[in-house]
Amino acid sequence: MTSNVALKRIVAYIIDYLVITLISSALVYLTFINPRYDEYVSASNTYNDILQDYYNGDIDANEFSNQTEELSYELNVNGYVYTIGSIIIVFLYFGVFAYFTKGQTLGKRIMNIKIVGNKCQELKLHNYFIRAFILNGVILNILTLVAICFKESTYLTIYTIASNFDMALMIILFLMILFYKDGRGLHDILAGTKVIDLKAPVVEKSVEESSKEVKSKTEEKLEEEKVEVIKPKKPKTTKKKDEK
Repeated sequence: MTSNVALKRIVAYIIDYLVITLISSALVYLTFINPRYDEYVSASNTYNDILQDYYNGDIDANEFSNQTEELSYELNVNGYVYTIGSIIIVFLYFGVFAYFTKGQTLGKRIMNIKIVGNKCQELKLHNYFIRAFILNGVILNILTLVAICFKESTYLTIYTIASNFDMALMIILFLMILFYKDGRGLHDILAGTKVIDLKAPVVEKSVEESSKEVKSKTEEKLEEEKVEVIKPKKPKTTKKKDEK
């Protein structure tokens, strides 16, 4: 059952990732929000030309890596607005949207799974924010924004470390979901959440339902075991007549 939920979670994440990518990509076409739009488009076109040269076999993998590594600084410096926008979209989608839909993003709704409290507690908005922060590349984007504040050489060092960290984190998260005993990733553990299959035979009960059931059973038990307490009667005292 855990393996089945894990596979559904991975498919749901891929669907959600595509949704986020489409929304974030739409920001690029909003020229009025980026004061460096022209510079960003120029760097983006250069990147596409290098990518095309690599596909055509005009440059090898090392040349491609070296050229795009230097170009990434220009892309991120001129596209910082889009990086900030991506962070906001992630929190709105995986945080606010998931909160108001009771733990279901579009991907999770399609796969019939949902986010719940690990101990059936009611989830707050910050629970979803913690999950979004860890799982969806927010750390990488924040470190990228920090890195562009420095010169190019320092940027490349910070960005490389951040990219490797983000990749290692994603691998750990997915391995935990697939092989951890209860299928919870690091983001679930820190946020106090888990993901359940809505088509499973047993559906988790809410705290309110569980407490009502316990209260009802307790009252029934007390009613059955109720014992009437009878106060002991005081013995009657008789006055003896004095014998004369």
